[in-house]
Amino acid sequence: MRIGIVGGAGVWHARSFSEMFNGYDEETASKHGFPQYKARIKGARVTHVWDPDCEQAELLARVCRIQRVASDMEELIGEVDGVIIADDTTMNHQKRAAPFLEAGIPTMVDKPLSPNIEEAVALVELAREHETPMMSCSALRYAKEVAEFIENRDEIGGILTGNTVCRGDLMYYGIHALEQLYVVVGPGIEAVQNVGETGRDIVLITLKDRRRFVLTVYKDVSYLFQMNLYGTKGWREVRVEDSNHFYSKMLEAFVRMVKTNETPFPTEETIEIIKTLVLARKSADEKGRIIHL
Repeated sequence: MRIGIVGGAGVWHARSFSEMFNGYDEETASKHGFPQYKARIKGARVTHVWDPDCEQAELLARVCRIQRVASDMEELIGEVDGVIIADDTTMNHQKRAAPFLEAGIPTMVDKPLSPNIEEAVALVELAREHETPMMSCSALRYAKEVAEFIENRDEIGGILTGNTVCRGDLMYYGIHALEQLYVVVGPGIEAVQNVGETGRDIVLITLKDRRRFVLTVYKDVSYLFQMNLYGTKGWREVRVEDSNHFYSKMLEAFVRMVKTNETPFPTEETIEIIKTLVLARKSADEKGRIIHL
């Protein structure tokens, strides 16, 4: 299976994903500060890369033995079986998705799908219009530690409430903390209220079944992804630490999507997550107003 990497050649995700598909030259990877992940994805290989920064594209190709560096991203159409839009740092990466969705090429758009609700919805609708499978998520959806909790969730009984926390920006990194909670408690977010502020976000999330959870995203806390979940029979702490696992499992889900032409989870979930984050930011800007999705 031929995979194309679009954008982000100089940042963590494109480098991590390319390493997991292709392996890498250890000496060159170490010299240039590549992640050097050990997990390997079977049945697929990154064969093409495009990035507006040609030097970074050439470096990624050299480190991860990618055969072709494209001069235009649309050169990948007809040459690859699936595309990963891997730049999640500019918040403009999603604007590169349309040509591939229109061409029917299975596409993974790095998180977040968009910082704009209308744009996120339009991309999902474009994918549906062209019957193109598309996925966009936090890799923590596939975290080993979350999966282990779900397997044994009955030990704490019915989940009544909980909290989830990470460092960073609400939209860019808060999606990780939100999505790890989301796969545990399920869809059905009704309202959000952000009683914090930019860089110190404290979001009360109300579900349609009236359960409430707290999403905390602080810019200056130490690096962590952690949840506490409280049930009728007990409670559990879930700390996600194995990035080798959650990246590789997300990429395996992408490969299955390319093979089967079926999305690994409903795109409605992606839209609900984006809405929650965008409206949580709006709530803080409006002095903690409760906003319904």
